[in-house]
Amino acid sequence: MYRRKIIPLAVGLLLASLVVVNAAIFAYRWMNVSITVNPPTQASGAACTGFYSSSAQPGIDKYLPKAGTNYNAQTYGTNTISVTPGNIVCQWSTYYLYDSITVSMNLTNGTWYIRDLYGFGYNGTSTDPSVYVWVKVEQQVPVTGVGFAYLILYLNYSGATTPVQVGSIDLTKTGTAGPFSLVPGQAYQLDLYINITNTGKYSLTVGFYVSQQSAEGPR
Repeated sequence: MYRRKIIPLAVGLLLASLVVVNAAIFAYRWMNVSITVNPPTQASGAACTGFYSSSAQPGIDKYLPKAGTNYNAQTYGTNTISVTPGNIVCQWSTYYLYDSITVSMNLTNGTWYIRDLYGFGYNGTSTDPSVYVWVKVEQQVPVTGVGFAYLILYLNYSGATTPVQVGSIDLTKTGTAGPFSLVPGQAYQLDLYINITNTGKYSLTVGFYVSQQSAEGPR
C-alpha cells in the first residue's frame, strides 16, 4: 500500500517538470515614443513643401511662382482635368500647400502632353534651409496599354523667364529619381507626357519625399 501511493506522486512531479521546460521564456525590452503634432501654421523647412495651384489660389504667386495653371484644362470635347487636393500641411496667411493630389482625366488613343498640370513648391524665409526632393514611382502605369509615360519636372521661381527641366521620370517603371533641390520661393511645374495605345482605365502612384538632408533617399 505504501509503494502504490509513492509511484503516482513521482509521475506527477515528472509531468510538472516537462511543462516548465516547454514554456516560452522572454527577455523584455521596450521603447517609449512621444510625438507632438503641430498645426500647419507652424510648418517650416521640409514641412512647408507641398502641392499647389496658383490658379486655384489667387495671390499665392507673391510667395511662390505661377504653377498648376492647367489643373482644370479641357482635354477634348467637354472633358476637363480634375485635381482634388489632399490635407493641408503648410499654411501662411490665407494660402495652403497640400500633402497630395488626386488627378483624373479623360484622354483618347494617341500622344498627349499636359503642360503645367500642378505645382510642387517650398515656402519659407531666406534663413530656411534648402530641401531635397526624391520622386518615387510606387505604382507604375502598365506598358500593355501605354507606349510611354513621363512625369517631367521644371524648376520655376519668381523672375524666371523660362522654367528649367530638372527631371524626367519614367512612369512605366518603379524606382526613385533625385534628389532635386529647392530653396524657399521655388517650385516644380509638373508636366505629363504620355502615349496611349489601348483604350481602358489606367492608374499610377507617385510619391514625393522631402528632406533637409541630401545624403540618403527613400528606400
